[in-house]
Amino acid sequence: MIVHEFIRSRKDSWARLQAFLDQARRLSLARVPLETFREGSTLYREAVADLAYARMQYPEHPIAKELGRLVGQAHSILYQSERARSSGWMDFWRRGWPTSVRAAAGPILLATAAFWIAAVVGFFLTAQNPALERFFISPPMREAIAAKHLWTESLTKTAPSSGSHIAVNNINVSLLAWASGLTFGIGTMWLMIFNGVMLGAIAAACLRAGMLGPLAEFVVGHGSLELPAIWISAGAGFLMADALLFPGRYSRRDELWLKGRTSVRIIVGIFPLLLIAGAIEAFISPSEAPGLAKTFLALGLGLSLLAYIMIGGRTSPIDGKDSALALPRHDSEVVRPGGVQA
Repeated sequence: MIVHEFIRSRKDSWARLQAFLDQARRLSLARVPLETFREGSTLYREAVADLAYARMQYPEHPIAKELGRLVGQAHSILYQSERARSSGWMDFWRRGWPTSVRAAAGPILLATAAFWIAAVVGFFLTAQNPALERFFISPPMREAIAAKHLWTESLTKTAPSSGSHIAVNNINVSLLAWASGLTFGIGTMWLMIFNGVMLGAIAAACLRAGMLGPLAEFVVGHGSLELPAIWISAGAGFLMADALLFPGRYSRRDELWLKGRTSVRIIVGIFPLLLIAGAIEAFISPSEAPGLAKTFLALGLGLSLLAYIMIGGRTSPIDGKDSALALPRHDSEVVRPGGVQA
């Protein structure tokens, strides 16, 4: 059989499999009707056989690569609930969270850009107009800067309680940035701008007092996790805002359901980051440890987080083993004595 005849004879089956996968993404696999699930499972098996045939007969033709993509996509969707039952949290941290963060790369970059643009604007505005400090910096902080010492020096005396307080505060900020995405992103954008301007204003005040170096030394350690966690949380909020503003091919409700699930996975994953950042801010950032050591700690944590997000979960779901032919159990299927399925 020549390749064009092969494609012509099988393309309808592949199109039906793609339609099934689109429905499973939109509704989630557990909500797909049982008969539709069974048909999709059969189409998946046929596509696996087609892939094996194409790789053997037409290894250089683009159809082999396209079928590999389709089969990999189908395997990932069909086995997602089975993986959750068997692997649970281990699979979430190994694959689920970094994959979800990469899926929201655009909204996360938007949040990051908004924060830093606001920080630069806040820095230059406050540097040129010191009177603006009072709008963004509390009186105790301004008094400490004027006395040429950081307001954070007392943290080491109450490290255990202050660490938990810091972590809880940062978690609240992150949750607010995420939930504000339901305001069509307006609340999330405001939080990024306000916090960016506030950081810029504090940096300008410290520069004027000759305290910018100590401020950077204090912030760098925990900031390598705390700031990305907040940007990622805001990106998860923007992901929901995107579903509300630009629903695309599905209804606004279905898009919000689909992207909302991804955003929930993202927000769950930032809690450990903020707990670690809170501990560093309470125990290490205000300590007498050398600034170089804090910088190396920040680089190690920041690069590790970036590598984890960029690499985690990129393993191909299709490894060519016979296990790929096995079918997962749909949540609606009930196996009765004698092997009869309802």
